[in-house]
Formats: sequence, C-alpha cells, structure tokens
Amino acid sequence: MSKFRPHGNYKLRLDGRILVSDLQGPWNLELVDAWMRAAYPMVKELAATGPHVHLTVVTGSLLCTPESLDRLTEVIVYTTAHMKCVGNPVVAAAEVEGRALFEPMYARIYDGSPPRGLFYDIETAKTWALELLAKEGF
Repeated sequence: MSKFRPHGNYKLRLDGRILVSDLQGPWNLELVDAWMRAAYPMVKELAATGPHVHLTVVTGSLLCTPESLDRLTEVIVYTTAHMKCVGNPVVAAAEVEGRALFEPMYARIYDGSPPRGLFYDIETAKTWALELLAKEGF
C-alpha cells in the first residue's frame, strides 16, 4: 500500500511507434507507479510488433522524489532489456521548474540505456525519435 496519494498528473497517447507521456510535475513514487501501470499495456502492444520510443513531455515542474527517480531507472532498464524501447527523449521548456537541476539527474537515470535526449520542444524531440526508429527500420 502506498504511503501517499500520487502527486502530479499524466496522460498517455500513441503517436505511431512513439508512446507520448504528458506529465505535469512535480511527481512522487506513487505517480510513477500509477503511470507505469497505465503505460504497460501500450508498451506491451508496441513491443509485440517492434521497437518504440517513449517520449515524455513535462510541464509545471521536473522536481521529484529520489524514490521516483530510482523507480524510473528500474523501468527504463526493464523496457530497454525486455520491451524494445530504443529511445527516451524528454521535453521540458526553459520555464519548467527544476530543468537545470534535472539535467544531471537525467544523465544518471538514463545511464546505460538506449539513446536519450533532453529537448526544449516536442517537434525537435519527435524528429529525433523518428530518426531513431528509422535506424531500426521503422
């Protein structure tokens, strides 16, 4: 049982072979767990037919608990090894709270994962994601 209610909000949508998570932060572990449970069926469906990219668009704040970063690391490692995730771009505009603080944390949680990128706008991130998928033949 969770200690807290989820903090933050998310919405999931598919854009071809890209799973887009619109995330409003700050967030906690409970939100990450709910987010991942909701995303799992979509990721499983994508993995059954080939590689995919998980693009996250953050608004509000990038601040989060250390436990939520640990869980994100676990999820990234799992989806890379078992669910054919080939990239993890994150979009956060310059005004998103904590963006400068997030950059070193982002590098740590995605260490050893497939390609990652921290972008200011969704168009650039989507172009990057589509290039990754093209390299995979999709």
